[in-house]
Amino acid sequence: MADYFPLKEKTRYEYKFTSTEFEGIAKVFIDILSLGKKAGKIVAQARMIFELRDSHTTQFTITRDAKWVTTADGVVIGGRREFPLPVKEGAKWEEPPDSSEVVSLSDKVSIKAGKFAKCMKIVTMLAGGDAGKSVRYYAPGTGLILEEYNGEDKTCELELVAILKVPEEKKKTRK
Repeated sequence: MADYFPLKEKTRYEYKFTSTEFEGIAKVFIDILSLGKKAGKIVAQARMIFELRDSHTTQFTITRDAKWVTTADGVVIGGRREFPLPVKEGAKWEEPPDSSEVVSLSDKVSIKAGKFAKCMKIVTMLAGGDAGKSVRYYAPGTGLILEEYNGEDKTCELELVAILKVPEEKKKTRK
């Protein structure tokens, strides 16, 4: 079974983020800081750093249990159910007023970070489609690689640029 949302400690996902809500290109870092297991769940302590003209940091959790991968915050303020487990084409779920569906497990996506095959494509109809839609792609073994959001209030795109190690907090000085 492909892992479309791998939770690996000390992993940093760097994204390029554009939006009609601001000018320029923001950098977004999603850092998986630590993992904990309890009662059939994996809970990742995560951090999002948003850099445009200044920097904002938020802490949040990502939870994987037998039925869902869920983010408590992050790029989507307030979080969301990323997708149901086990992953299968045609899976549908509601997060009122939005509805989502896994429409494909075989998409090919080519972005700056590379070419990805067998990607899961999720389409979310915002307010039943009245407010627009969001399309996101998860690559097996990688995670979220691309999200295109076209809403009535804004348009934005989040694209994976690189996967790195989370930098150490304190730099050691050498003499």
